[in-house]
Amino acid sequence: MTIEEDESSSLKRPAEDNGAVSQVEYVAAGMTDDSKPLSLSPEPSSVEARETRPNYDRLQATSNTSTLHFIKTRITDFRLLCGAIINNDKVQLAIVLMIAINALMMGIGTFSFVTENEATNSAFELIDKIFLIIFTIELSFQLIFHGFKLFLDGWLIFDFIIIVVSWSFSSLQIIRAFRIFRALRLVTRIAVMKNLVLAVFSVMPRLAAINLLLLLIFYIFAVMFTQLFKNLKEDGHTEEDYFSRLDRTLFTLFQIMTLDAWGDIAREVILVYNWAWLPFVVFVTISGFIVVNLIIAVICDAVSSLHLDVKAKMHGDFDAGEEYSEGTLDAPVRDQVECIEEQVDELQRRQEQTMHTLDYLCKHLQALNNDGSR
Repeated sequence: MTIEEDESSSLKRPAEDNGAVSQVEYVAAGMTDDSKPLSLSPEPSSVEARETRPNYDRLQATSNTSTLHFIKTRITDFRLLCGAIINNDKVQLAIVLMIAINALMMGIGTFSFVTENEATNSAFELIDKIFLIIFTIELSFQLIFHGFKLFLDGWLIFDFIIIVVSWSFSSLQIIRAFRIFRALRLVTRIAVMKNLVLAVFSVMPRLAAINLLLLLIFYIFAVMFTQLFKNLKEDGHTEEDYFSRLDRTLFTLFQIMTLDAWGDIAREVILVYNWAWLPFVVFVTISGFIVVNLIIAVICDAVSSLHLDVKAKMHGDFDAGEEYSEGTLDAPVRDQVECIEEQVDELQRRQEQTMHTLDYLCKHLQALNNDGSR
């Protein structure tokens, strides 16, 4: 290379370097040849953005779902724990004992040695308040366990009304006298009493018809007795006013129906009207013997049917056309039935395994006998 070529190449190099430098300066300044700003951080393409966003939303939705599932699981576990605690047999027995003790203390609290002693009366009031708090906690556990389904159970509604009324009107002396109705909660805890109440409610339509018949008989005889014996008191033939008005006649007839000293009333009237024995005997026969005994017979029939149903459920003797649902059985009975069913299934499985084993042994012995005969 000649000296001239070397000088010319050295002269061209700065120009090219100047162009490269200028391009770098443009880039550093955030400008290109088209004078458009450049971003130093690479932007994702529209396709990548569309692919990334659904993945993020999906992860976010999965996270929210997991959180909600965790919360629901915890709430369900807490509800089941409350139900297991409050419906435990020992806890229910303790509640029954506290209801009985509370009722006994309310009765004892009516004696003078309690009402006239301020300290003793205050102690009884404090103990009654403690019992009420315990019953409220028990009802709260039932509400947590059942939720709004608590108001679909008549027995729990009965407990709820008694507790709410006890708190709402605790300052009123007249309403406080009705605190003894808390003792009725024993009906919801003792199976025999509960079944009796259920039997009575099951025959309410028939009882309503019988009561309407009794009411009609009362009205007919009340009008008749009022018209026949209206003036006995005014004429001085009787000491009490039995039949001067319709309402007094109805009360007298109710006393006669209960057979409470009805003979004395009848004799006072018979002294004036010797034929008066006939309407009295007819009314006592119809109301006191026929209608009342008919009511008793209906209730006894309902109780008998209830016992038969319980026996049928225990022995499995169900009618083919009879509807059956798990809700007809109490929880302890249902648990026992399920346990027995599981045991029967286990026995069937073991029986099948035993049959397979015996079948295998028989075939094996038969093969050994065949080999021995050869």
